[in-house]
Amino acid sequence: MLKNYNNCVFCGSKQLVKQKNQKFLDNFYLRAVRNDLKISINFFKKLKVYQCKKCYIIQNNPWFSENFARKIYSSIYGQHNRNWTNLINFYKKGTFPNHGNLFEIVSKTLKVKNYVEFNSPFMGLLLNYLSCEYSSKNNFFRELVKNLIKYLSLRQVAGYSNKKIEAQNNQIKKIIKLVNKLKIKNFLKKHTNKYLLIDNSPLSWGQNDNYKSVNSKSLASELFDLNIIDINRSYKKQKFDLFGIFHTLDHTFEPKKILDFAIKYSDYVIVYCHVDRRLEKQHLFSFTNQFLKYLKNNNIYFLDLTDSINKNYKVPELYFICSKKKKLIKSFELKLFNFLTNDRKS
Repeated sequence: MLKNYNNCVFCGSKQLVKQKNQKFLDNFYLRAVRNDLKISINFFKKLKVYQCKKCYIIQNNPWFSENFARKIYSSIYGQHNRNWTNLINFYKKGTFPNHGNLFEIVSKTLKVKNYVEFNSPFMGLLLNYLSCEYSSKNNFFRELVKNLIKYLSLRQVAGYSNKKIEAQNNQIKKIIKLVNKLKIKNFLKKHTNKYLLIDNSPLSWGQNDNYKSVNSKSLASELFDLNIIDINRSYKKQKFDLFGIFHTLDHTFEPKKILDFAIKYSDYVIVYCHVDRRLEKQHLFSFTNQFLKYLKNNNIYFLDLTDSINKNYKVPELYFICSKKKKLIKSFELKLFNFLTNDRKS
């Protein structure tokens, strides 16, 4: 069940230092894991926190093996609650994932024609970009999401008679016609081409990330007209303007591979992550504010956005934008300065 992670799970370094004064903090997630896996609270006390001296992340060692990690994120916590809550709040209340005024900053400072996010489709800016393309009048988004969920649910026909399948196919035709009519009526303009990068990691929510029997990635594909890219398959090497990684870089066994991919194929990369040094035991690893030193040491240019996006933080978090091209970050920094200056004046 447990596996030793003696090398840094991000950079592979063996320079791991055990942290002092470690305290075990129980929580709702750990109680669920204990109940499902039939393990005691003492099991989690075996997991100790270490910090990498090269990239400065912190990680638990030992921690669950990949097989048990998959069970946690497919069965015990197969649904990404926060991911779905963001979508539900969007189409019912008209609110967006809480990233302060990050989207406004991005819209005013960058030209984004091709935008991609990593793994969880309702965690970042995809909903913001969608809202720029359609009018929200007459509960458009509520009707759109409701009908897309119904459409995908009706596609599930295992065990049905031919007669019932035919009846559902007729319903599907009506829904497709209604959805197309809704889109045409409320369409404003095409804003961005949207993509989702996946890696099918055991540490991420996958086939069981469902709401009303519909998978998040299946719904996102229909809702955003997404192109889904599997990092483990051949890739056409398309360039992106902006790559968003929102609270998902610590939910893969290959975080460096994901970040390297993002930096290679996108002009800009925005990363959002928790930086809580307590590192609760349901997580293999977490980033720290010192991770920015690693970027600098590896010639990755960045700008810390944490204090610039007008967000009230309840827990320690980090936002940064990075690029392999120094001139792009310098250009963004100047545009951000002008935006913040004008914002204060108004």
